[in-house]
Amino acid sequence: MRAPISNCNCDYCHTPLTNWDYRYKGKHYCRKCYELLFSLKICSVCKKKKMINNKLKVPICKSCQQKDLPCIRCEKKDYTNGKITEFGPVCKSCAKYFTEKKKCSECNQYMINVSNRVLQDGTTLLLCQKCYNKKLPVCSKCDYRKKPYSYDIVNKKPICKICSIEVSRKCIKCGNSFPAGYGTICQECVYTNTLAKRTAFIKDSLSGYTREIFNDFGDWLSKKRGIKFTATHIQNYQKYFLSLDMLSNTLGRIPTYEEIVSKFSVAKTRKNLLVTIFLNEQKIAMVNKKIQEEYANIDMINRFLDKFQKGTYNSKLIKKYYIYLYEKYKNNKTTIRSMRLALTPAVRFLTYCKNFDAIKPSNLALSGYLWCYPGQKAAITGFINFIVKKYKLQLSIKDIKKNAFTRPSLSNEQLKQRLINILRDRGKRINNQKYFFDTAIGYLHGIDMPKNVFINIKDIKLDSSGDWYIRMGGRKFYLPEDIINFIISQK
Repeated sequence: MRAPISNCNCDYCHTPLTNWDYRYKGKHYCRKCYELLFSLKICSVCKKKKMINNKLKVPICKSCQQKDLPCIRCEKKDYTNGKITEFGPVCKSCAKYFTEKKKCSECNQYMINVSNRVLQDGTTLLLCQKCYNKKLPVCSKCDYRKKPYSYDIVNKKPICKICSIEVSRKCIKCGNSFPAGYGTICQECVYTNTLAKRTAFIKDSLSGYTREIFNDFGDWLSKKRGIKFTATHIQNYQKYFLSLDMLSNTLGRIPTYEEIVSKFSVAKTRKNLLVTIFLNEQKIAMVNKKIQEEYANIDMINRFLDKFQKGTYNSKLIKKYYIYLYEKYKNNKTTIRSMRLALTPAVRFLTYCKNFDAIKPSNLALSGYLWCYPGQKAAITGFINFIVKKYKLQLSIKDIKKNAFTRPSLSNEQLKQRLINILRDRGKRINNQKYFFDTAIGYLHGIDMPKNVFINIKDIKLDSSGDWYIRMGGRKFYLPEDIINFIISQK
């Protein structure tokens, strides 16, 4: 069976076009329908014998029908014919807008630049230009994806046709030699030109306060990270400079570091770290470590206060605890850093309490939390004493016994079979994550996990040797990579 020469079917009999595709006014015809619908007649305009549509009362050939007619899209009169549609002729430049979109076999997107492409292994696929380029090897000289013309004898790496024949060219701007496949301008000049255009565009959006500062930042970044990095990343800093510019206009001057972090937070200055380093080095907004630490603690405290959904018991509880700590801070009995350190275990404990059905914290949840993180006992004591005193909850750290590791009640073979059953169907999502961890730790380490102990996936760490582990009860429990991959697939 012959492969189709077109993605279209005959518009008259609807059969696939395998060996003939005659096009007339935007429609496709197979060989049989063409001979049926068109006859050899003398054109009344050019007086030549042509195949003319039988429906026409006055015989006019296809070419004469479109003669002297303007392009139906751009209305040009002097043009190279690109396509004849059912509505009239289209010039070569506008033809792409009337091309039928085809489906790329790689990305499954419908585009006009999809066509049959012959790959390096001789196979033919219907690909768009982007997917076709991905299939091409990278030229070892110019680093562009092109068809290989030759190969490096020593490294056996592909070289494109231009780099093989011309080898090198001289840049029309700086005169330096570079691989011919780059074009007519070397990469250094390309990135320099790109940086100049992007810098000029961004400068126009800034006021007099920060316009020249941004220009100096571009020069500084080029020396610091190179012209390529600067040209491709300079636009990433536009939003931050716009924020600094708005703040400058509000203040009527360039803001200090303290004013920047109080307005935008330390986290935002760290996200735009290169700008912060530049402002500090140029003594425009010098970083104060003491202020930085204080506002970093404030940022963390604000994140703690927004950790839980508004109106919930945990949200109200953590805000009450914050008010209690803030009163101590106002009376100079504590510091911002101490407030952050006190809130950290409190938030972690309340997050752990979500594993239990009870709305309020309980001794069951507390003992399970301290079994997992025994080092948190001293840190969380203040929070436990606060909620016992203020909310009269029946909690007591003194009643929490020291961690004890016991053997599982199930045999090693039973645990092994349970683990195999879970891992057998990797596509099926496990409903009980605790059941899985209890089985894995029980079989691999011979430890019976208490009923009130829940493992958080975030607690899984990677050590310096590349091995995965969970730290619980003051010990490291290592897990094989297959188990870790299964856990990741459940996210």
